Amino acid sequence: MFIRNCWQVAAFAHELGREILPRTLCGEPVILYRTEAGAPVALEDRCAHRYVPLSLGRLVGDTVQCGYHGLCFDPSGTCVRVPGQDRIPAAATVRAFPLVERHDFIWIWFGDELANPELVPDFHWMTDPDWAVSAGYHHIAANYQYLNDNLLDLTHESFVHTESIGNDAVANAPLSVELRDGTVRAAAGFTARIDRWHTTIFTPPGFHVIENGSMPAGSDLEAARAAGQTRERRVLNLITPETESGAHYFWAVARPYDIGNAELTEYIRQQIIKTFDEDKHILEAQQRALAARPTSAFPVALRADAGALQGRRLVDQVLTGNHVEAAE
Repeated sequence: MFIRNCWQVAAFAHELGREILPRTLCGEPVILYRTEAGAPVALEDRCAHRYVPLSLGRLVGDTVQCGYHGLCFDPSGTCVRVPGQDRIPAAATVRAFPLVERHDFIWIWFGDELANPELVPDFHWMTDPDWAVSAGYHHIAANYQYLNDNLLDLTHESFVHTESIGNDAVANAPLSVELRDGTVRAAAGFTARIDRWHTTIFTPPGFHVIENGSMPAGSDLEAARAAGQTRERRVLNLITPETESGAHYFWAVARPYDIGNAELTEYIRQQIIKTFDEDKHILEAQQRALAARPTSAFPVALRADAGALQGRRLVDQVLTGNHVEAAE
């Protein structure tokens, strides 16, 4: 089951142009493109005539021409041309999905409720001139909830990311989990050679903003900020389900320091690719194992699972409309 009455990311804005981009989102095959004026369009990826995918066709002006019999559909999904006949059947339509272009993303709405652009999640860091952004994408062959679990489980860093961001201290750091205003906040911090903090703020169905930073060990936070000694970041994670066993993972790391340093921006991007490749390996193996032997996602629950379990309860609340009580 997917949450549909919400905005979800269909693509980075730069991915859309004058070529048809096919993508499956929340189990729906869609095509994405821009009109000649630059407006983004999303249509279901099947012709109304014989259900051949429109992604096998081509753009003719602002219309999509089916590659089988040449029917043309405009950005509203209305058939505007049938080769060989003047009459266009009234049923010759395809579904068009509401889109909003904001924060360098293309947002799509699959629900039956009114698509209100004011409800697009806030990821302003992507286009804020005071922040430098290192962004990327992973396709993950696993259910989107496994990605949510992973991002709300802070202790896995010590074991999955031994070659990148992990160390032994992370697994032993104090962990707190809080349910607040429709979000789950999972936080950990420790003091070693540096003081580091890490808070994941999760909003269903798949939005995680990680407030992450470090400063010299034993420093006062406000004093360290004033002295320019902190390194604060926002790790932005936007997960859109593809199918029950696949997900689109759009991510970025935004920083408010050294923003003109293009070499640093690319270095961070490459390091995050490496880190998320490690997650991809684990999550896809988990998906295969659970598909071969279906069971609970948490056959044995640990204290470290508190954030992930609370996140699952919150997703279930949205799916079912049931109230979620804060976990002990």
